Amino acid sequence: MKKNGIIVALMLGTFGLSATGCSNNNASNVVEETSTEIVAEEVTAVTAVPVEEVKEVMFKKGKLIEVAFLSVKEGMGKQLKEDYFPQVMPMVTEYGGKPLMKIGIKNNYSKKIKAQMVVFFEWPSAAKKEAFDKDPRFLKVKKIRDAALSSLKLSYFEVEKDSPVKLDENKFYEVYGMSMNKEKGHLMQTYFEKAGPIVMNDYNVEFALSLNPVKVAGGDHYVPQTFGLAIWPSAESNAKFFGSKEYKKIKHYKEEALERIDVWQGAVMLK
Repeated sequence: MKKNGIIVALMLGTFGLSATGCSNNNASNVVEETSTEIVAEEVTAVTAVPVEEVKEVMFKKGKLIEVAFLSVKEGMGKQLKEDYFPQVMPMVTEYGGKPLMKIGIKNNYSKKIKAQMVVFFEWPSAAKKEAFDKDPRFLKVKKIRDAALSSLKLSYFEVEKDSPVKLDENKFYEVYGMSMNKEKGHLMQTYFEKAGPIVMNDYNVEFALSLNPVKVAGGDHYVPQTFGLAIWPSAESNAKFFGSKEYKKIKHYKEEALERIDVWQGAVMLK
C-alpha cells in the first residue's frame, strides 16, 4: 500500500465517528448517522445512463470530473429513463462528456447531502461543462430532471495524474469529502502516524482516488478541501477497523482536526 494511499484512508473513519460518537465539543463536527435504502425502480431508471460494463475506469489528468449526489422522487424513475436521458445524453456526448462510474448508496454519513446515488462524470474542461449548462436544448430538458429528483448536489474536481479505478460489485466503496479545522488541522498528521501501521498491516484497502476541487460557474456546489474514494474488501472490514480498540485510542486526533466530514458508502453499479 502506498504511503499517500494510507494517508487518504486515515482521513475517513466515518463508521467510527458515527458508531462510537464524536468527542468534540463543537457540534458542527458531530456526524449524524443515516441509512438510505435505494428504491429499486428509481435506481434502475438512473442507471439508464449508459456506463459501459467494464472492470476498470480511468480518471484522466487534465479532465474535469463532475460528481453528482442525487436522489429520485418515488415513482419518477420512469420519467428520467424515458423522457430525460434519451434527450440529454446525445448533448452530453456532443460536448465531450461521459459517465464514468455509479455508486448506489447504502449509508449516508452527511448532515447536508443525502443521496441514493453518487455518479461520476468526465468533461473535457470546465469551459465545456459551462457551455453545456447554457445550451438552450439542455435548459429545456433540465426541467424534466429537476421535476424527477428530490435532491441534487454537484461538485467538481480534477486528478493530478491518471488514476485507474477498479469496478467490483462485491467491494465496499466509500466516497468522502473533508475540510480541516483551521486551528487544529495539524493534528491529522499525528493521527496518520499512529493509524498508518494499523491500516498498512491489517487491512487491504485500495485508495483509488484523490481529487482536487475545481471552480465551475453556476450553482451552489459542494466544495470540500479534500475529496476521494476508498475501496474496502467489505463493509465488515470497514466496520471492524473503525470499531476497533486501536482506532478508539487515536480517533480523537482526527475528530479534533476535522471541521467537516461527509461520507457515502455503498456498491458500484455496473448495469
